[in-house]
Amino acid sequence: SGQTVDQMAAFADQANKAAQSLSTSTLAYTDAALIFYQQGLSGDAVTERVDTVLKLSIVTGDSAEQVSSYMTAIWNNFYDGSKSVEYYADAISYLGAVTAASNADIAEGMQSVAAVADTVGLSFEYGASALTLLRDITQQSASTIGNSLKTIFARLSSVAQGDTLEDGVDLTKYSKALNQVGVSVLDVNGDLRDMDDILDDLGTRWDTLNSAQKVALAQTVGGVRQYNNLISLMDNYEKFQELVI
Repeated sequence: SGQTVDQMAAFADQANKAAQSLSTSTLAYTDAALIFYQQGLSGDAVTERVDTVLKLSIVTGDSAEQVSSYMTAIWNNFYDGSKSVEYYADAISYLGAVTAASNADIAEGMQSVAAVADTVGLSFEYGASALTLLRDITQQSASTIGNSLKTIFARLSSVAQGDTLEDGVDLTKYSKALNQVGVSVLDVNGDLRDMDDILDDLGTRWDTLNSAQKVALAQTVGGVRQYNNLISLMDNYEKFQELVI
């Protein structure tokens, strides 16, 4: 852990008391703590994460090691200090409780989504809810859905940077397809709008389109390989909004 003997002695006393309050063993507590010490964390940061991991472990039945692994992926990609580390565990626990997706499923898929989330302005709440919804209604694996969403969102990032995609879609075609249904990709300053806002605009207009329009739009936005998941998300947008915390 990189801590001194005296620091570890103090930690041992604190770990024993904390383990008792969480109804777990001191060994389970110290094993979980070691993971975060090895990540270079210390003090309150370790305590906050260990307490969260063990609480979630009790709720889900997953081992502390499993929870530490998938929550670390979430925290590393989305935690910015504006919310507590426990907030993310609460959100995943809630989504897992109200759908057929497990906590591990959601966290696994979010590792892929996180790769482009910041670039396209996708929040943790929207990403996790979209992934959970698709896992619930399509029963595809979490990693498959996560990679699908990453591809869909990465297309927007690529065209916004001036790239032409493998299917010939560029920013002009992408924007035109969405503009035709009243959805803007760029703001008044010509900057890329947040994906959260684009999804909301598209979701509110989706039911005004006929089947052919939906497929054509989804293929432009999501690509020929991923458009089915975009259609599934839009077809169930009301349920998606209910999941967003």
